[in-house]
Amino acid sequence: MKSTTETTDTAAANKLYNEADAKIWALGHSIPLYQRPEVLAVRSNLANYGADGLASRDYTKVGWLK
Repeated sequence: MKSTTETTDTAAANKLYNEADAKIWALGHSIPLYQRPEVLAVRSNLANYGADGLASRDYTKVGWLK
């Protein structure tokens, strides 16, 4: 990126920017900015089990209703 700011040739700078862009997208192309909806079907007599959202599941609280 530093070399793109040092060149005066616009075409060469654009080429370098495109190369940097390709390398950035190769590293990781998605950043989770929001919670994605999760749909999960479970039996009605299963307690404390479902879509986690941003929480982590506590398996000690999951169980069957009487």
